[in-house]
Amino acid sequence: MAIIAIVGRPNVGKSSIFNRILGKRTAIVDDQPGVTRDRLYGEAEWAGRRFYIVDTGGIMPATDHPFMDLISKQVDLAVKESSAVIFVVDGRDGITPMDEDIAQKLRRSGKPVILAMNKLDSTRQEETLLFEAYRLGFETVVATSAEHNSGFGEVLDAAVAVLPPEDIESEEDDIRVTLVGRPNVGKSSLFNVLAGEERSMVSDIAGTTRDVVDTLVEIEGVKFRFLDTAGLRRKSRISTDIEYYSNVRTYEAIDRCHVAMVILDAQDPVTEQDKRLIGQVLERGKGLIIVVNKWDLVSKEGQPGDKMTKLLIDELPFAAHAPRVFISALSGRSVTKLPELIIKVDENRRRRISTSELNRLVKETLVFEHMPGDGKGHNLKIYYCTQADGAPPAFVFFVNDQELCSKSFKRHLENCIRSMADFAGVPIKIFMRNRKE
Repeated sequence: MAIIAIVGRPNVGKSSIFNRILGKRTAIVDDQPGVTRDRLYGEAEWAGRRFYIVDTGGIMPATDHPFMDLISKQVDLAVKESSAVIFVVDGRDGITPMDEDIAQKLRRSGKPVILAMNKLDSTRQEETLLFEAYRLGFETVVATSAEHNSGFGEVLDAAVAVLPPEDIESEEDDIRVTLVGRPNVGKSSLFNVLAGEERSMVSDIAGTTRDVVDTLVEIEGVKFRFLDTAGLRRKSRISTDIEYYSNVRTYEAIDRCHVAMVILDAQDPVTEQDKRLIGQVLERGKGLIIVVNKWDLVSKEGQPGDKMTKLLIDELPFAAHAPRVFISALSGRSVTKLPELIIKVDENRRRRISTSELNRLVKETLVFEHMPGDGKGHNLKIYYCTQADGAPPAFVFFVNDQELCSKSFKRHLENCIRSMADFAGVPIKIFMRNRKE
């Protein structure tokens, strides 16, 4: 699909416009300059044409903001890959020297530009200020108000009109993969290696990524949509609305994905926060791969791989089925193993066992086990089992009394099912339903 980028200096309303176009609050909106830093993508449709809309960080050419070089680089990438640009200026401030610098940068790009003069809330403002905006040299200038939701139809009409003809191509399902973990464990570095470009900002300052950033990558004929997320902080350390919404976006990204790669730091693995995050991934029914990053910084004395594997099994017994891979995003060590592993876990998440095989399990295995009961002679009886549709795998056991089934027996049933087929990396849901004998 074609891409339309939204650019401009800080605090002119780019993220508000982005959210208005999408019809939902996707970008983080705050009056602090420099809030949006990565490119943030959303899918939109206007006049029968589908496209990506991209929100970018505010450009501040002459500033000592610690992220400004990175923000400018991200904007350059967004403009380079876009088919059209919506250039936003603040109608209340008028045209500033910074706007003129950005306009010059956009003219050099050669991309079609629609100038949106935002925050214009009266006809009198439009008449005086729009004339001033034309001196930036762009043919199309539109008065908009994100606050009052006005002018965006005209902006989108102009943007869609300059998009190149749409390629007719069948869209195949892609595997959605979310990268999650604590701040500064190397998610963005790994994301960029997998994406094959600097799509996410990489810095040694913890918490650089705040929004969810995604990209579609084809590897050996398979399409992956990788989603980089903000580092999840403990609730006690969430001090601002921005960090709160970053955490919300991360959990929304987990809900969107098929497979989650939880990134751990080899030098500080398996914190309580990591355990909670992995639990959330499994509770939401997503495929799970445990990725231990920065493996190049671990001492190679005394079989470190065996020690780390034992630590992960001991500390994460509820995720013992998940594949584990030790990598270095910096050097690229073992990163090439990940696409094949992702495909495998995604296949496992959709795997099915026939009802006949399940009921053979009921007859041949479960009847020889000590069945749970109430201690008064009433024991659990299983009549038959079937697998429900959908992913992750869910199995329904029809029994005489579901209240007699203990948690430990459910775990036993799960282990039996895992012994029948490859369900590595995926949670298994087990449900009990009463049925008269």
